[in-house]
Amino acid sequence: MKILIANTLYFPEIVGGAEISTQILAEGLADAGVEVCVVCATGTGRDRVEILNGVTVYYLKLINLYWPHAARHRSPFMRAVWHAVDVKNFMMVRKLEKIIRHERPDIVSTSNLSCLSTGIWRIARDAGMRIVHTARDYYLMCPTSKMFTGDKCCKRPCRMCSIYAQPKRAASAQVDVAIGVSRYVLEQHLENGFFPEAGATGVIHDCYLPLHAESASVAPILPEKPRGITRLGILGRVSPEKGIELVIEQLIQQQQLDWQLLIGGTGDPVYIASLKRNYPDSRVVFMGHLDPELFFRDIDILVVPSKWHEPFGRVTVEAYSHGIPVIGAMSGGIPEVIEPHSALLFDPNQPDTLIATILTATQLMRDPNLKPVLLKRADEFSPAKMIQAYLDVYREVLARQPGNVGPQPKNGRVRLQVDMPT
Repeated sequence: MKILIANTLYFPEIVGGAEISTQILAEGLADAGVEVCVVCATGTGRDRVEILNGVTVYYLKLINLYWPHAARHRSPFMRAVWHAVDVKNFMMVRKLEKIIRHERPDIVSTSNLSCLSTGIWRIARDAGMRIVHTARDYYLMCPTSKMFTGDKCCKRPCRMCSIYAQPKRAASAQVDVAIGVSRYVLEQHLENGFFPEAGATGVIHDCYLPLHAESASVAPILPEKPRGITRLGILGRVSPEKGIELVIEQLIQQQQLDWQLLIGGTGDPVYIASLKRNYPDSRVVFMGHLDPELFFRDIDILVVPSKWHEPFGRVTVEAYSHGIPVIGAMSGGIPEVIEPHSALLFDPNQPDTLIATILTATQLMRDPNLKPVLLKRADEFSPAKMIQAYLDVYREVLARQPGNVGPQPKNGRVRLQVDMPT
């Protein structure tokens, strides 16, 4: 079996969870004896090929107005033109076609396709290859990939987003199997008309990161916290849709808890400066970029307060893998990941529910059985189980007869038995 994986970025260019999951999957498949190659985009140098940990990686120099992952402001006009080119980037499609013809994979497994083009689906289908797509965000429906604007979640694609989405929706008819990193994100795509000819759909949650041995002997990043203080943490990109302001405001207003809030991660320097200016409280500590394992070592409770519909939220299972309880927003795919017995969820549309949930978490922390329960929950999202779930999908796709891969009767999609825990 030979798999070609396509994702916008790949190691060492890592912006978010998609790149991490792609690397874990590619290297895990290679370790399992599968021949794997990866194609991704890059904003520097020229087209090149490297072999990393048994995986052949094609880095394709983006041909568009600019590299979107550079820290530089672009005008609305420039962004609009960039996305118009990205919808059907014929120059990138030519590069992809050469690679697919050379590699001749059995399956083309795609996820984030910004910078690469959904044209890869047509190329693969014309070559008689099976296509498995994993929806990790809302890129196919929204140019920003977030469906979040004006400090609110979009209930459906707006008129402008619909214009960009229409050719992507039509192209998605080439996909044989549609996977979601959460049931929520998968259903959002299906309800908006994507993957109409997919013979099967399923959910494969992302996994936590394997423990890095080199971090085990590193000293804590903060001094031991004072007795009686509950140390809360928020970890990830620092941006408005993450709900950080909601947490700070609620903590400052309440008088039931002695607390400290550690915020780990980077983001727009202007936005971070505004947070520091608007909330000049010494109990709020901005940590910047750091090792997540050291961060979890220093907090009592992780808060995932996303205001947008987070497709999955890997940081939740990462915290569980360290025995840390997690308070999550009832938003997007987050509730699917939260450990069901603790059920530490709050409604971001009713911010005052957050403090009550934090107090519940502090009570749960006294239970000696809590940590084993959280570690068991994390094990359900292990890298090995994610890799095996994809292997099962690939094998099932290849086992089908060609005539059984295409269109199914209306409302007759097969539900793949690969769902990870909910």
